[in-house]
Amino acid sequence: MASLTVTIQEELTINGKDRGNTNTVTIDSVTETFNRVLTITNTEQTVLEFQASRASGAAFVDGTLQYLRITNLDSTNTVDLRIQDTTNSKEYFVRLASTESYVMFNDRVDANDDSDLDSTISMSQIEKISADATGSSGETADIEIFAVAT
Repeated sequence: MASLTVTIQEELTINGKDRGNTNTVTIDSVTETFNRVLTITNTEQTVLEFQASRASGAAFVDGTLQYLRITNLDSTNTVDLRIQDTTNSKEYFVRLASTESYVMFNDRVDANDDSDLDSTISMSQIEKISADATGSSGETADIEIFAVAT
């Protein structure tokens, strides 16, 4: 088993005063990694899946994902990510402009439409993450996926 150390650092000085910050988290007991650069098109495709009992290829066992980073490596095109719990009809979208990253530290989601708002949070298992390069004129973009599980 191994440990992953993730450091998020902002550097910013305004009027001579340092406003940046550094936060570090260590994830212990890492037993699986997934790292891939993938070219995606403007047709949505599944890039990660989560399965109840067995890992395979680009699939993690439910509840084991501890860290995920998806980075848009393209210098111009944007990438849309769809994060879904299809069983419970929950999903949300994230748009990554060129060189931006999306980071998450677990594989759970709660997403509701505005007609179903209440004060309780009901987290459920993400089942798949899809991506597409935005547009309808044959756009492509390379994304990097880095994930670890325990």
